[in-house]
Order: sequence, then C-alpha cells, then structure tokens
Amino acid sequence: MNPHGKTTPSLFNLVWLLSYISIASVSAAIITPALPAIQAHYNLTLGTVEWIVSAFLIGYVVGQLIYAPLANQYGRLKALRIGLFINLLGIIVCLTALSTEAYWLLILGRLITALGSASGLACTFMLINEWLPESQRKTAMSYSVLSFALGVGLAVMLGGIITEYWNWRGCFWFLLIHGAVMLYGTKVFSETLTAPKPIHPMTILRDYSAALSSSKLVIFSLVVGCCSAISYCFSAAGPQISHDLLQLSAAQYGYWNGLNIIGMLCGGFLVKELLTRLSINWVIAIGFLGVASGITSLLLLWMIDNHSALWFFLTTASLYLFSSLLFSGGSLVASNAIPDKASASSMMSFVNMCFATVAVILMGYLVTNPLLGFILILSIIWLLVVGLLYNQKVTL
Repeated sequence: MNPHGKTTPSLFNLVWLLSYISIASVSAAIITPALPAIQAHYNLTLGTVEWIVSAFLIGYVVGQLIYAPLANQYGRLKALRIGLFINLLGIIVCLTALSTEAYWLLILGRLITALGSASGLACTFMLINEWLPESQRKTAMSYSVLSFALGVGLAVMLGGIITEYWNWRGCFWFLLIHGAVMLYGTKVFSETLTAPKPIHPMTILRDYSAALSSSKLVIFSLVVGCCSAISYCFSAAGPQISHDLLQLSAAQYGYWNGLNIIGMLCGGFLVKELLTRLSINWVIAIGFLGVASGITSLLLLWMIDNHSALWFFLTTASLYLFSSLLFSGGSLVASNAIPDKASASSMMSFVNMCFATVAVILMGYLVTNPLLGFILILSIIWLLVVGLLYNQKVTL
C-alpha cells in the first residue's frame, strides 16, 4: 500500500508513468536532425532556425508554473490531461503552418505544444512523490533519467530516419500520434490529490514564493538544469556540428546519437547503484567531475581541428552519462525540499527549464562556430553551478 492507502503500482504502470517525463523532450528532440533541412528550406540564419528549439523551451518553462495550481485544485491526472490536450492543439497548429509555409506560425505551434507537454514533467514528479511508497522513490528518480535516454535518443534517431528517407514534415505527424497515445494512456493511473486547494492568485504567489525561498530547492534545481542544458544545447547545436563539421547526413546523425542513448542508459543504472552506496552530495560531485572531463575532451577536439565523429559522440555520450547523476540526485533533493510537493515539483521544473532555455538562446549568439559555442556554454554552466554549490555550502 502507498501513503494514500492505495495499492502499490505495478511495474508496467510505473514504467508507463516514467515515460510521461520525456513527452516534451521527445517533441523537442525529434525535429533536431531536420534543423539543417529546415534552415535551408526557409533560408534562415543559424540563430533564427534555433528559435524552433528556443521557442519550445520558452513554452516549456512557462508551462511548469501552470500545472501546480491546476493539480492542487482539480487533481494531478486532470492537470496532466489538460496539458496533453493543449499539446495536441499545438501540433495541429504546426501541421497547419507546414501546409501554408508560414515559418513563424510553426514557431507559434511549437510554443503551444511546449505549454501543453510541460504537464508531463511537472505532474509526473507529483505522482512519483505521492503515488509511490517512500522506499521506491529513489528507484523511480534514478530510473527517471532512463525515460529521457530512451525517449530523447530514440526520438533523435527516428527524426533522422524520417528526415533522410521521407520528409522532415513527417516528424510532426509522428508527434500527433504519440500525443494521442499518451493522452489515452493516462487511464492507467490513480488520482493522488486528497485535499483540493482552490485556485487563487495570492495562494499561488504564496506557494511559489515559499518554494523560491528554499535555497536547497533553487540550487538543486539548477543542478538538474545542468543536465537539461546539456541535453537541449546538444539538441540545438548537435545537428549543425554534425552537418557542418563532421559532414554527416541526418540519418547518420541519428545513428551516431545511439551512443548518447547508451550513455544515458549507463548513467541511469549507475546512479541507482551510487545512490544506494553514497550520499547524494557525492553522487552529484562525481557527476560534475565527469562533465568537466567531457568539456575538456570537446575543447581538445576543437583545438586540434579534429573531425572524428567517434571522438565527438563518445564525448557527448560521457556528458549524458555523468549529467544523469546530476538529474537524478538534484531531482530527488529539489522535489522534496518543501512539504508542498506540487509547488516543489513545478518550481523545480521551472528553474530547471528556465536555466536550460537561457543556455540555448545564449549559445546561439555566442559565436558562429557551433562546436565552440557548445563548449563555451557548457563551461559557463559548469562554473556557475559548481560555484553556487561551493559558495552557498548547500547541505542535505
């Protein structure tokens, strides 16, 4: 029995629940192999085409603040379903934009899609913290990164295949089917809300202010944000690096990205073992040391002007592996930093994704070389968050 007196979820239901974490990530990632094709089709600059990713992330950030009030009043499942319905509306707008060749309507559709799919991340963490017994939460958090590994990795691979052998517009038809299946699949879950809280602006402000006043929540949300920033910055820069510097096709990029899937999968299994043997602080420290080694490897790759796809993707796979430790460790602390799990989960997701969004937008305008821009933004992120952890001396 779980804390609400309900039967402990089956393994299938638990795995299915974790898949909702990556709904937005799948939507963001599947079109990234097509960015060079989209750039050529609309005759766009690098900064302009990356707004397909940036606009999505902006909607994703704003969406994190929507679902805690909805979940507290109407229930976690209804909030999730509302978001998934908005996700479908956004995809329909994107398909409409493609038929009219309106690029900025496509950007608007991506923004709406993100606003809706944001419910997956926020509401799933609420359900993990309320639906599962406490003894199973660490396991769920450690395996949550596997949802990103399989979701994002397979989405990039599929997006590359669709772009190379069919048409990049097919990615949006896939997202329409995926969104409909995920909306229907919410039927397997049970509601966890026991005491509805009416939506009131002052109540919302008070709850979010309480969340932001927790230095533990904010700083460990930035730790989670390091993982998201690495993933989304790679999603924006990776296709350009592969196309311009490594001379890979969209399909080849998708196949090479399989190494990143392996990296995230290894990270998910590794963090589960580490969390049972080490403190969360040590798990996070190992994650940051591993990310630093990956940044150093990329810097060396750029300095000697090497065009090895194997070197590049082995390094990015290591970044995904070690950032998995940051995601799981940071999420476990931040989402439980305050008693209000809904507000904690939403604010954690908001800070996390806001950090990643700023990183992606900034990266697009740092330098014209996509590899150097990727290296610079990861270095800035690493120094900022490690510096905050050291100076604030955040303890668990």
